[in-house]
Amino acid sequence: MSFNKLALFLTILIVSVSACGDETANTDADAVSDETDLTMGDTETLETPEMVFASHILIPYQGCQQAPVEASSMQEAEILLTAIADSISSGLVTFEEAAARHSFCPSSARGGSLGGFVRGQMVPEFDQVAFNLEPGEVSDVFTTSYGFHIVLRQETIQASHILIAYQGAERSAATRTQEEALELIESIQESIADGSLTFADAAAENSDCPSSSDGGDLGPFPRNVMAIAFEEAAFALEPGDISGIVETPFGYHLIMRTE
Repeated sequence: MSFNKLALFLTILIVSVSACGDETANTDADAVSDETDLTMGDTETLETPEMVFASHILIPYQGCQQAPVEASSMQEAEILLTAIADSISSGLVTFEEAAARHSFCPSSARGGSLGGFVRGQMVPEFDQVAFNLEPGEVSDVFTTSYGFHIVLRQETIQASHILIAYQGAERSAATRTQEEALELIESIQESIADGSLTFADAAAENSDCPSSSDGGDLGPFPRNVMAIAFEEAAFALEPGDISGIVETPFGYHLIMRTE
């Protein structure tokens, strides 16, 4: 699935993932609110499938780009972030909690999450570290022109889904009633179960999500980006398994985990 289509779906189902440097952030509190060299660009132009999802913690220091007036010295900033990293590795605090408390990036409001990005979107030092991590791994402390960072590469799964929306569901243009939507997805579920229809064909013929053109394929995604019920169902599946009917504010879903 192209990143364009995943991005389009996430505008419907996403909870709140945007990159460091969101122009709607509070610039008085965010030291890197216009960090165009470190943030995601125009996602509508992205086509490459090579992507990582990552979170980070940024501690700026005096003299680095967009450093706040109250920034520490370079040595103090490194010592602070090293102590934070030690607290994370020892289990005293989660990465998300530490980012929320200490990071000087607007992504701190999302536990440090930068969402997904492809090679070349970040400054080279950041890019190199993020793409060399294993899923779930936290980097050592490293520096860019914006300060000291640690990066967590988020674990992802890959799944396909079928969305049957109904009149009154969030962002729905469907005219069917909720009862009709439930009957339709139950019928689709039976057809997949008895082998008369593949999941991909069912998605292509019936799904109200843009991913229908790819057989429902959503590509890889981490935790904390999908609606809660969707995420819980998807991450509970083993590769190859299909969920029961899942209801979110956007309608009824069937989910098949593919990786």
